[in-house]
Amino acid sequence: MKFKLTYARPDDLELLVAHRLKMWRDVRPEWAKKAQESEKATREWIRKKLSDGSLIGFVARAPDGEVAGSGCIWIREEQPRPTNPRQEFSYLMSMYTEKRFRHKGVAKMILRRALRWCRAHKYERVVLHASDDGRPLYEKFGFEPTREMLLRL
Repeated sequence: MKFKLTYARPDDLELLVAHRLKMWRDVRPEWAKKAQESEKATREWIRKKLSDGSLIGFVARAPDGEVAGSGCIWIREEQPRPTNPRQEFSYLMSMYTEKRFRHKGVAKMILRRALRWCRAHKYERVVLHASDDGRPLYEKFGFEPTREMLLRL
């Protein structure tokens, strides 16, 4: 099946919100209620980031126009580092493929476009948090584990 990939527009807001919440329910089923409770905050955050240009969304549609999946690049501010004087980096997030379109190349297509966008805009790295299901795809593209650690307070 051939999919059409477009940049997310303001009228894709509800789609991006729905996919982010579905992503959380898939990755952490025990957070389903918390994910739903975060809907309003998620909507406002995505709206703000889309409008200020710091969130770039990608939407894949089937030939009949049905949405197959989406993903986003969030341009995040960071402290100065020797390898990144521009003080921002690209963060891949909210990758989600509708169940009926999984294993048909949707996520791969979104990931390729997102990486092409990052390279074209001269970002020196892309960071993400991978689900167990997504990890093999990201590894095929050369993503490696990092040294981050976490303490839950």
